[in-house]
Amino acid sequence: MPACYDRVARTLHWTMAALILVQFATGWGWGYFERGTDPRFYLFRTHLIAGYAVLALALLRIGWRLTHRAPPLPVGMPRWQHMAAHATHGLLYLAILIQPVLGALTTTAYGKSLGTGRIHVALAYVIAGLVLVHVGAALWHHFLRRDGLLLRMLPPSRSLP
Repeated sequence: MPACYDRVARTLHWTMAALILVQFATGWGWGYFERGTDPRFYLFRTHLIAGYAVLALALLRIGWRLTHRAPPLPVGMPRWQHMAAHATHGLLYLAILIQPVLGALTTTAYGKSLGTGRIHVALAYVIAGLVLVHVGAALWHHFLRRDGLLLRMLPPSRSLP
């Protein structure tokens, strides 16, 4: 059994993953409702609150990660995969720090166009791509390489076989 991330790191990871899914659903979903309607307002407020939560948890997670080492990557993993994993994680951390700030700037511009809205939307697609790469790599390691990488982020008592 590979070494796992500690409980705090796993909790932060999965809570942020859930909140980021909420962000995608609400951010892309409110456009289906007319301006001024209750459903659109509810989705917008949920998006806003979840965005601030993502920022707070990202800061906590980075602080935790800087003071707690990650478990080692699987033995025999090529150097390019190590580099790709670190680059993907670094870009995800950077994007989830920048994205809520852009969202806050967009919503607090008091009707002035700062151009941040378009950047905020474009970055959402970048984050979606990074998340797909991250999830795809974890599933590839689990089902094809069978090297235990995915098990590091699952609770030890519920790890997949």
